[in-house]
Amino acid sequence: MQVLLAVLAVLASQTAPAAAEKIPVLVAGGANNHWWQRTTPSLAEILEESGKFAVTTTDDPATTFATPGELGKYAAVVLDYNGPRWGAAAEEGFLAAVESGLGVVVHHAANNAFEGWREYEEICALLWRAGTGHGRFHAFDVKITDRDHPITRDLPDLVAHPDELYHRLVHLHGTSYRVLATAWSDPETGGTGKDEPMILVKEWGKGRIFHTPLGHVWPEDEATTVSHRDPAFRELIVRGTEWAASGDVTPAVRVNTLTAAEAEAGWELLFDGKSTDRWRGYQQDSFPARGWEIDGDALHVIAGAGSGDVVTRDEYRDFEFAFDWKVSAGANSGVMYRVSEDYASPWHTGPEYQVFDDGSAADGKDPKTSAGALYALIAAAPHLVRPAGEWNAGRILLVGNHLEHWLNGVRVVSAEMNDEHWNGLVTASKFAPMPAFGREKAGRIDLQDHGYDVWYRNLKIRRLDPDTARETALFDGQSLAGWTHHLEPEGKLADVWSVTPEGVLVCRGNPAGYIRTEQDFTNYTLRLQWRFDPVTKQAGNSGVLLRMIGPDQVWPRSVEAQLQSGAAGDFWNIEEFPMQAVHARTNGRNTKATAVNENPVGEWNQYEITVWHGHVVLRVNGQILNQAWDCLEVPGRICLQSEGAEIHFREIRLMPLR
Repeated sequence: MQVLLAVLAVLASQTAPAAAEKIPVLVAGGANNHWWQRTTPSLAEILEESGKFAVTTTDDPATTFATPGELGKYAAVVLDYNGPRWGAAAEEGFLAAVESGLGVVVHHAANNAFEGWREYEEICALLWRAGTGHGRFHAFDVKITDRDHPITRDLPDLVAHPDELYHRLVHLHGTSYRVLATAWSDPETGGTGKDEPMILVKEWGKGRIFHTPLGHVWPEDEATTVSHRDPAFRELIVRGTEWAASGDVTPAVRVNTLTAAEAEAGWELLFDGKSTDRWRGYQQDSFPARGWEIDGDALHVIAGAGSGDVVTRDEYRDFEFAFDWKVSAGANSGVMYRVSEDYASPWHTGPEYQVFDDGSAADGKDPKTSAGALYALIAAAPHLVRPAGEWNAGRILLVGNHLEHWLNGVRVVSAEMNDEHWNGLVTASKFAPMPAFGREKAGRIDLQDHGYDVWYRNLKIRRLDPDTARETALFDGQSLAGWTHHLEPEGKLADVWSVTPEGVLVCRGNPAGYIRTEQDFTNYTLRLQWRFDPVTKQAGNSGVLLRMIGPDQVWPRSVEAQLQSGAAGDFWNIEEFPMQAVHARTNGRNTKATAVNENPVGEWNQYEITVWHGHVVLRVNGQILNQAWDCLEVPGRICLQSEGAEIHFREIRLMPLR
């Protein structure tokens, strides 16, 4: 790879460094109406953790850019700046460097800057000017519309990316540019009802410009930092910066490692390229002595060795599992999950993600047995699988009963396990005589030995079920610190809510309203216990409101997880909160739970709610009773309702999910 260093005419004669050398990049912050104190170091971290860049930061670009020869040290500059003009010397130095070949990355609000500076406006091409705006911070898809460019040629769409979606960016001075990706600006979230540009590129002089309005982080609003923690956004920044600096994008070099963002998000490595300690043979105490080997940086099952499947030593309930795989010509294998070892074979309990050579294996012509399919049950959606001998990226998501298979960045299977449709598929399949198939609440990940050569690497998993080590208390058992209230008409908190010496939060039930967290939360598992009055044993009504947004009112915009006696586990959609639920159990705004699983009135019950990206899963006393999907992903409050009857709460704990 040739790296462009000659960014000023005075350095044009320098020799480009060898491919192994890191690309020198400067990240410029120091002033912004956004939280640059977080985003500037975040951009530097994103670039550094890729292993491709040698990163320097400056909080004083006016001085740095004005220093003779300083910009000649870098192949690209990343602009995280929206503040006062830099002054003539710095601006002239910047333009000269770009004219001579310095790459430029325009990040989010940097396109707000320098109204009236024509050359800067030409570099950005699209700018925040009069008439520009955005709707609510929410999750949206960024769709790649042009794959004939190094940045996007194999970049998956950004799915459910949490951010601000700029709309009506203004095109000035007739400058040319090229749009690589767009996002639908939904009127439901305050948008325009149009596709808006999210990735654009252009040239100015000899300089390459990469511009994305993504990456919003508002000052002191910790919840919005999720935009920078999204792995898809981080990959985009790496690709865009490398292209701006060099004109090309090279494959990622990190194998069997976790980035800082992945570690923070709770990912665990199941294989580090050196040890098989996280695995053992199916129904065995140790890893197989033959048939499986570490081949370079991959875990390899050897064709015909007959060593059998390997499984994780740990069990997993709700999880996201990512893995790279490649196969020999004609190979047929798979990855199974929620596998129990109480049966003769893993497939007696574990559904299977097909690992397959579609190109030459006969079963690859059948969508139900092609790569990425849910073996023999659900066909894979149209997809691009790489040929035998090349690496593919797989992903399995299982939250409650909601199952997804992903292949090379595309969701190819989406299903609800154990609903009526699922049960019909199983009854009509080879799994019909196996009563435990797909019924396990938790189990092991299984890599199949099916007699073919298969290689795995980058085996990573993150649990989406509660981890007491990561939980924090939302209620301290002594006070309502961290909570505020809304009670109508003008009800007083102390008249409705109180805390007993035993650490129980008591709600009298009148007047109507709620207490809510002062902090917003987006993705989490919430656990709490509730009961109605143990003395009167009077049945009652209440609820837990999730992702509550908008103004305080008796029924604010949110998803309600119902606590009404006999209906705990129902959903109520309040104020048309965007979400999908099982149609057969939905009547208007209410989606009924699948069953009643409450203890007698007056006894404690356990509620566990997983809110993760577009998914909400409700468990009452350990049993899944309801699920929703395609929910609006937005930071919101958590509320406990006052709704007419005395109700008690305790052990209110939250585990964040990323």
